[in-house]
Amino acid sequence: MAYKKRSSSAMRRLHRSFGAGAAVFVLFMVLSGLVINHSNGLGLDRQTVSQSFLLDWYGLAKPHRIQSFAVGDDWLSFAGSQLYLNDKHVATLPAGVGAVSNGHLLVAAGRDELLLLDRDGGLVEKLPWNAIGPLPVESIGLHKNSVVSVKADGQIWLTDADFIDWQRVDKAITEPLWSISKPAPADLQQAITRMYRGEGLSVERVLLDLHSGRIFGKIGVLVYDLLALALGFLSISGLVLWLRSRRNGKSR
Repeated sequence: MAYKKRSSSAMRRLHRSFGAGAAVFVLFMVLSGLVINHSNGLGLDRQTVSQSFLLDWYGLAKPHRIQSFAVGDDWLSFAGSQLYLNDKHVATLPAGVGAVSNGHLLVAAGRDELLLLDRDGGLVEKLPWNAIGPLPVESIGLHKNSVVSVKADGQIWLTDADFIDWQRVDKAITEPLWSISKPAPADLQQAITRMYRGEGLSVERVLLDLHSGRIFGKIGVLVYDLLALALGFLSISGLVLWLRSRRNGKSR
């Protein structure tokens, strides 16, 4: 009889200890699970992380180089394959070579493609360059009357106002004002760097990794597994204690 009392007392102490330790974990799992279930409605899948320590933890590096081009009163900047209008991400354009404004549209040039954007950065049209010329774009500029010009393998191409008709012209006849990259203001470069690093990391992804323990690597997963086993022990020990108290109540 004394042995059973000691066993029951030890079981209760273990139950209380595990319960206190697991309470915070259970509360976190419940709250994070609720948020994840409604992440689309909350827009967490579209919100990106900007905190440097989290970006460093995930190994998201800074852009190797930021190329910025003045287009009127605005800046079009290339960071890797990402294109930004001022501090707003507007498109993906690999191998950017320059950007100009003809007064109505912004034109960003990559080696294989031109993007036509409105003044707010909205995409108007994509122009694959291989449908116009056989060789990659080297630079983009403006001829007189804001006519957009493109250089490819030393040859100059001029387009009409609608970017439909492209004509190759003699370099000796015309020399456009070519787009040249300039250092953007420091605060703009910092903003672009933060966005560039955060574009691949959504708030939803961080919550999912926290919920599963993967954010802490293999050790985190192992700890979460142990906590899950602790919850299993709480369930079993609680059931055992309930059955014993019920049996003892009947015997009395």
